[in-house]
Amino acid sequence: MISVNKKVIVTGCSGFIGFHLTSALLDKGYEVIGIDRLNEAYDVNLKKFRLSKIKDHENLKFLNFNLSNINSYDELEKLSNEVSAVYHMAARAGVRQSFLTPESYVEDNTVATTNIAKFTKSNKIEKLVIASTSSIYGNSGENLMSENKDEKIQPPSVYASTKLSGEILSKIMMEDSDTNLLLPRFFTVYGPYGRPDMSILRFIHWVLEEKEVLVLGDGEQMRSFTYIDDVIEALLLMLDYNESDTFNVGSNTTVSLNEVIKTIEKYTGKKAKIKNEKRAYKDPDVVRPNLENIANKLNWKPSTNIETGIEKTVSWYIDNKNTMNDIVYI
Repeated sequence: MISVNKKVIVTGCSGFIGFHLTSALLDKGYEVIGIDRLNEAYDVNLKKFRLSKIKDHENLKFLNFNLSNINSYDELEKLSNEVSAVYHMAARAGVRQSFLTPESYVEDNTVATTNIAKFTKSNKIEKLVIASTSSIYGNSGENLMSENKDEKIQPPSVYASTKLSGEILSKIMMEDSDTNLLLPRFFTVYGPYGRPDMSILRFIHWVLEEKEVLVLGDGEQMRSFTYIDDVIEALLLMLDYNESDTFNVGSNTTVSLNEVIKTIEKYTGKKAKIKNEKRAYKDPDVVRPNLENIANKLNWKPSTNIETGIEKTVSWYIDNKNTMNDIVYI
C-alpha cells in the first residue's frame, strides 16, 4: 500500500486534469509537490485561475520549471525524499495545434516524459502514473479500443505520436526497475476548468455568447466524453494498485458532437448557431473504449452521464462567466 507515505508529485498541476488531481489529493491529506511552467500552449490566464484555487494550501509546494530540461531537476531532487508516487499529467495537448508546432509536442510529450521517468527510476520512487490518450488508437469503427492490441495502434496525429512515444520510452526505461508504471489512456475528458481548445467548453462558451459554433465536419463524429470527476476517481484508485498496467479511462457511452450541442442548448436555454467546416486533419469518426481491464482490476466504471456532466459544466461556466469570457478559445 502506498498510503504509508502521503507525499506525491503532480506535474502539470495547473493543467486541467493535473489541477483536479492536485485538489483531490490535497483534500485527502496528501502533501503535494506540484510542478508547472505555465506555458502558453493555451491561454495562460486559465492556468493561473486554476492555480489560484490551490496555491495557498499549506500542503502544496509549487515549482515552476521546464520538465524537458533535465538540468532543471536539482530542486525537485532535494524534495524527492519520501515521495511515494509521481503523477505525470503535464503534456502539450491538442490534435489540431500539434500539426502547427510539432517540435514543441516532441519536447513536451516525449522528452519531458522520458526525463520524468528517468527521475522516478533514479530516485527509486515506487509508482509512476503517466497520462496518455485515446488519440493514439486512431479510428475504432465498430470495434472497441483495447489496451492489449498495441500492434494495431496507428496514431493519426503529431500529438498522438508523441504521446505514444512517451509511453514506449517510459516502458523501456522501467524494465529493470521496481517502479510500478501505470498508463491511463484518457478519452475526451471534459468538465469545469476544462481546456479552451476542447469541444464541450468551446461549445458552451460560443452558445452562451451567441457566437458561431464551429463544428469540423458534419458533427456526427462519435466520442467517449468522460467527466473529470470520474477520471480523478480512477487516478486515485491507482495509488493502491501495485502492478504495472495500461488502462483505458473513458465513458462506456459514445455520443456525437451534434448530440452534445443539443444537450448544451437544453441547459443554456439558447440555440446554437452552427457553422460546419471541413476537417483539416485526420480526425477519427468513431472512438469506443473497451473498459474491461480497469473494471476488473480497479473496480472502476464511469458514473456521470453526458447529460449530468454537461449540466454541471454549464452551471460552473455561468458561475465563473466573468473569468471564462476573457479566456481565448482556440
